[in-house]
Amino acid sequence: MSQKAFIKIIQSYCFRLNVAQFIKKAVFVLYIGAGVGILLQAIAFIIPFYYAGGCTIIILILVLLTAVVLAFIKRKNMEQTALVMDRFGFEERIVTAYGNLEKEGALVELQRTDAMNQLQLQRDKIRIAILPSWKLIVGLAGLFAILIVLALMPSAMKERARELHHIREAAREKTEEIEEILEALEELSQEQDLTVAQQAALQEMAESLQASQEELQQASSMEMMKAASQKLEYRYEHTGNTLATLAESLRNGATVSSVTAESMQALSEKLRGMHEAELAQGTAGQPGNQNGTGQNGQPGNQNGTGQNGQSGDQNGAGQGGQSAEGGTNGSNGQGDLNNGSGIGRGTGTSSTPHDYVSIPNEIAESENLTGNAVNHDASEYFYAQNGLSWEGTHMSHEAVIGSYEQNAYEGIAAGKYPSGMEEIIKAYFSNFN
Repeated sequence: MSQKAFIKIIQSYCFRLNVAQFIKKAVFVLYIGAGVGILLQAIAFIIPFYYAGGCTIIILILVLLTAVVLAFIKRKNMEQTALVMDRFGFEERIVTAYGNLEKEGALVELQRTDAMNQLQLQRDKIRIAILPSWKLIVGLAGLFAILIVLALMPSAMKERARELHHIREAAREKTEEIEEILEALEELSQEQDLTVAQQAALQEMAESLQASQEELQQASSMEMMKAASQKLEYRYEHTGNTLATLAESLRNGATVSSVTAESMQALSEKLRGMHEAELAQGTAGQPGNQNGTGQNGQPGNQNGTGQNGQSGDQNGAGQGGQSAEGGTNGSNGQGDLNNGSGIGRGTGTSSTPHDYVSIPNEIAESENLTGNAVNHDASEYFYAQNGLSWEGTHMSHEAVIGSYEQNAYEGIAAGKYPSGMEEIIKAYFSNFN
């Protein structure tokens, strides 16, 4: 046997020893990793731990890397491999011959030749197992089977963990959006030429958005998240409209630079776009528009059909707590004044004009009201030519509805109403439009 063949044999056994050592260490650390993974999966059945699966995978990767590092540090060299080979009956011939490869002399040559001959004749005696015992492998396979079963087994706590994760992710995204808007409002408020009232309006917008930010961060259920998103949707719309009005007043007044007014207008358009994006996400409780169908508590407008406790406006029919074609005074009650009566919200076809309403406790200036309009200190009303009349101002129907609508929307922004009522209120006023 040549020296080259001798060295090649030792190298092959060196590689085999190192592979066997790595597998042995990998099995050991995988036992630890599988045990920790089983513990994490068991915890996920007790508390909402969304990242149990991810943590388990990370732990298994880390223990495998640990096995690689340990195997590299503890790897066998050629001389150590020769010593291991000598244990199979070679009586240190191989390690001696390997150590004397570079030496010269008759005795050295004789020892080297003898070692090579013995290795060639008895090589089959060297048996280095790569795999550990089958019991260790079966035990590890059993642990992984338990781990996989626990990971795939459904439970209410895992569903809760997924729900909380979805809520936190959605809240994080919306919070980042709000942060950008707050920074923009802060920059606008630094304009020196703004009046105190204008700065106060910007501060009020910022506080309103900060309230939504807190609500989103505190949401712990889909219902709370939905309510907070609905409020944020309105606040985007309300803030955008207010900014647009403020920008217009700044342009007309010319008290500040045109850049500030344009910045406000750009921010207003951005907020309106975000409001439209919120609507496009399919938030429950959206109104069904012309010839459409509103679902889950939505109003169907203009020849639309509302379902599940909805109201249909303008010749539309509502099902499940329905509205009939009643008179104009049939809202949330019984419809009268022609065409029968209906329970619920009435939207009749009466031709009786109701263009104006009376605001109580103010003296009317209309010439159509006659009677004693002076001596009425003890009464809130007096008799006119056409019947019982309350004192009041002559105000258009649209102005009154607009005033009530504005008060209601301000209440929504301030969070005065119970969760889930915001959409009902908005749907109610949308019917008047």
